[in-house]
Amino acid sequence: MNIQFDVIIVGGGLVGLATACALSKNALNIAIIDNKIHQHEFFSHVEIGIRASAINGSSQQYFSQIGIWDDLCNSNRVQEFTEIGVWEKNGQAHLSAHAKNYNCPNLGYIIENNVISHYLYQYALNCPNINMYNCEAIDCAFNDDFVFLTLADKSVLQAKLMIGADGAHSWVRKYENISTFERNYLHNAVITTVKTEYSHQSCAKQVFYPNGIIAFLPLWQENKSCLVWSTKPDHAAVLASISEFEFSNKLFALTGDKVGKCQLINSRMVFPLKERFAKQFVKHRFVLIGDAAHTIHPLAGQGVNLGFQDSALLVSTIKTLVNEQKDIGLASNLKSYQFNRRKDTLIMLAAMRTIQDMFNGDNLLKKTLRTIGMNTIDHSPLLKRQLIKYAMNI
Repeated sequence: MNIQFDVIIVGGGLVGLATACALSKNALNIAIIDNKIHQHEFFSHVEIGIRASAINGSSQQYFSQIGIWDDLCNSNRVQEFTEIGVWEKNGQAHLSAHAKNYNCPNLGYIIENNVISHYLYQYALNCPNINMYNCEAIDCAFNDDFVFLTLADKSVLQAKLMIGADGAHSWVRKYENISTFERNYLHNAVITTVKTEYSHQSCAKQVFYPNGIIAFLPLWQENKSCLVWSTKPDHAAVLASISEFEFSNKLFALTGDKVGKCQLINSRMVFPLKERFAKQFVKHRFVLIGDAAHTIHPLAGQGVNLGFQDSALLVSTIKTLVNEQKDIGLASNLKSYQFNRRKDTLIMLAAMRTIQDMFNGDNLLKKTLRTIGMNTIDHSPLLKRQLIKYAMNI
């Protein structure tokens, strides 16, 4: 006998968990499928997680609506940033912004991914209409009225709608033969955590140089930051394999004037960077969200925020359909969701591609253009305000 739900979510990461928690408020029965779901049960209250995200105003409001924002704040692991600084190494391009210039308390928050996922998991665990399956999905079928998902333990789940939130290499996207537009950024990201000589002073810093981008995301301890070093794949491999002493020296040569000497406090992880954009976000009884639908360069920290915006709009759309007693799984009822999310994502993809291309290499014309462009923005309060408000959703 099939186990019946209203919604099945494949993927129990940040975006999948947030979607389940938000949907649970609409009296829907939800299933989350993820064979690693229980990894979110605990996080170290002493050790710092390797990966962190820049959370903008829209995502913060979403966490408040779900009901986890107070828990996150009470964990003392939320670091607001009040300033951003962007520089070009050995160049004149510069851009900075401070929250006080926009009558805002901050420009966003840096929170470790494992802390966010832990509190979302705890919310879901204590929610009576969310069921978590620590199992893999192996088969899927659809008819006019339902989607049927078969798990590795042979159980079959039935729902009106299935949501694919299972990441960049999404099983459900591939199973449904949804192709993607892809572009290799020719960068890999080396991610770790560092202790900096200078206090971060709640400033998110980014340094561009001809072969890459180095970002420091300020964490909840004043001398510790999440480091995201995007560079060419062969250089990333070198950075991941050399000694900590050598790594720190290379980092100091590029960023020492901004953060001082750095000491690694976590291992180094390497992630290939690729732009992806699914040709369909919506099919009959099926929706893609988050990295399953799109991936972008991390240079502006907007990837996870795009995912949370997907989640928030989808939840709002489903709530409206339920209130109007309409079928939540019909593709025709989800067209507005697809249109709006594809539009916003394409804008962000184009922006990230333009910025990365402009800062890639040391061509004299490019260098002149980016110096003029960034400094023009930096000295134009109105233009800078619009860019900051768009990026931070404030």
